[in-house]
Amino acid sequence: SVSVFLSVFHFHDLSSNPTSAADRQSDRKNYIHNAVIAVFQRKDLGENELYVLNEGVRQLLKTELGSFFTEYLQNQLLTKGMVILRDKIHFYEGQKLLDSLAETWDFFFCDVLSMLQAIFYPVQGKEPSVRQLALLHFRNIITLNIKLDDALTRPRARVPPSIIQMLLILQGVHESKGVSSDYLKLECLVQKVVSPYLGTHGLFSGDGSVAQSSCVLEKRLLRRWPRSSDSPAKNPVVRSKSYNMPMLTPVAEYDPESSAGARRHSVCQMTSCAEEPDVCEDPSPPIVDQILESLDSDTEGIFIDFRRQRSSSSDFSRESESAA
Repeated sequence: SVSVFLSVFHFHDLSSNPTSAADRQSDRKNYIHNAVIAVFQRKDLGENELYVLNEGVRQLLKTELGSFFTEYLQNQLLTKGMVILRDKIHFYEGQKLLDSLAETWDFFFCDVLSMLQAIFYPVQGKEPSVRQLALLHFRNIITLNIKLDDALTRPRARVPPSIIQMLLILQGVHESKGVSSDYLKLECLVQKVVSPYLGTHGLFSGDGSVAQSSCVLEKRLLRRWPRSSDSPAKNPVVRSKSYNMPMLTPVAEYDPESSAGARRHSVCQMTSCAEEPDVCEDPSPPIVDQILESLDSDTEGIFIDFRRQRSSSSDFSRESESAA
């Protein structure tokens, strides 16, 4: 029970026997391990048990295990817990798999995840966080290890909203090493339930087409400066050529409530910039090429002219002022 475990904690803390340190650490590890596994098994914590678990985690962080606590959390606790959840739906297929996975995700996201964050509250502030580790393990052990791809592509598949929520939340979790093969596999699943979807390799639409959406400026700069020695000494600074011309044009208006006909000014029109041409049609050099040409000729900065194709409403405002 909790009271017995608390008394064990106090007994060990008061003991000066050096051989009890290893036993104390082992007791804490076992207690935390059993409590976490019980959470995955849908068992509730006892009264004041969360406090005891927090104290146990704090004490473990002070031992030599503290330096390897992330590995311990992943290998000994999260992996075992996710396997428990996965084994219940591992052999399901089709619609039954979708419904069972939706129920498993709801339980994990609403109950297990919040309880894990509460148990390991003393670990907060460390990267990767407990939440991030738990979501990554759910992705790798459950989502990518069942026949979800086949279930989503069936003709009359009814995708529960929880499945869409799960995929969108998981695709928002990133690893420190960058885009991994598991992340790309997850994106392939997201494309089946979200359309259009902007992924790592471009914009995916429902008809299966892919529109490249990588940064054109970055790619062209890399082609122009293939080596670090070729890059300019200073970072390019983007400056506007129209800094002397206000972007917002004041428009004179008459105040109908004033008997003297005094004017008041309000800003109602913004100078419009030329829209970027379509990706497929390139009748004139795009804005990216103009930036790069300016960059090649002037290393002090990039000058962009925003005065092209000014709105006709600006002329209308001048006429209204003249009429006034």
